[in-house]
Amino acid sequence: MTDKKVLSGAGLRGQVAGKTALSTVGKEGAGLTYRGYDVRELAVHASFEEVAYLLLFGELPNRAQLKDFETNLQHQRELPFALKTILENLSASSHPMDVLRTGISALGTMEPELNFSHQEETAIRILAILPSILCYWYQFSHFGKRISCQSEEPSYAGHFLAMMLDQKPSKLHTKVMNSSLILYAEHEFNASTFTARVCASTLSDLYSCITGAIGSLRGPLHGGANEAAMEMISEYKTV
Repeated sequence: MTDKKVLSGAGLRGQVAGKTALSTVGKEGAGLTYRGYDVRELAVHASFEEVAYLLLFGELPNRAQLKDFETNLQHQRELPFALKTILENLSASSHPMDVLRTGISALGTMEPELNFSHQEETAIRILAILPSILCYWYQFSHFGKRISCQSEEPSYAGHFLAMMLDQKPSKLHTKVMNSSLILYAEHEFNASTFTARVCASTLSDLYSCITGAIGSLRGPLHGGANEAAMEMISEYKTV
């Protein structure tokens, strides 16, 4: 009799895929909650960094924890030189989601996740570098500029806008971007989330999970629906 190899805990066999503590849609009359907090309250009163911490670690940070988290994100904004080279070779006509997908996949070869114990630092690195990937490509492909991936803006939202606009953003634009980032941070069990979970169930690395999720988000029936909404909004001439 030959022994059968059993991988305990691997795959989706016997797992309840839709159960999560991260967020809930339609709970107790609220449209969306993150870890039990109404997203409408978070969008008004919290920073994106606070919400990111909440989703990653399960609770809102105290003042010291938030400061450390913000500092960690700020220190990891810079792109590796090799990744800049890749981004400079992408066409200006590339879809922004394709740029993000390519950037994260490439980063996974430059700063590989050695084992599961590195997932927390990998998640923070990916979060910190996403604005840099998108804005560096945009500024180089459209205007020929090799921008710095550092800025004087302390917030995630402000930093993104500073790189994208190549100037200091207004307080109103920063506030709007902060709220937008919060509202998009987590939507329970959507297509991109499911893609990431399927990838994770094979015990793949975090870079692969995020790359696959971005690919799903790219589609016109998921994240791409925002583009159609923006086209509709752009038709209006006044508030």
